[in-house]
Amino acid sequence: MKKMLVLLTTLALTVAAASAQTTSTPTPAAQNSYPGGRGQDHGRLTPELRAQRMTERLTRELALSTEQATRVQGILLAQSQENEAIRTKYATSTDRRAALPELKAAKEKYDTQLKAVLTSEQHIKYAQLRDEQQQQRREKMKAGKTKSKTQS
Repeated sequence: MKKMLVLLTTLALTVAAASAQTTSTPTPAAQNSYPGGRGQDHGRLTPELRAQRMTERLTRELALSTEQATRVQGILLAQSQENEAIRTKYATSTDRRAALPELKAAKEKYDTQLKAVLTSEQHIKYAQLRDEQQQQRREKMKAGKTKSKTQS
């Protein structure tokens, strides 16, 4: 009887320990539904969410009026959707730079539309913000290349 009690106690403790160690990992769909979660698409946001976030940021940084924010969000949504279509078109291409001319043309088109919505002061500040972001991306890329070279 004592052996059976010891065996059942051991079994219960083992099951409790095993269940305590299992963690539930969110599915990629759940990760992507969280704003900032990174799933298998490596952080790619939907065009709608990307436009919304950028509009919120520009509204905060440039002090956009409600009308300006609405127009800017429409422009950013169209740009985001077009960029997504271009990236999808060239997703299977071995040359990643093939999409650059189309992406650049789209950027210029939407920058022109934004310039029409923003005041001159807002546009100057917008250009500064964009330049700062580009500089930060370049620095990240340089840091990433340096890390990979030193690790090899």
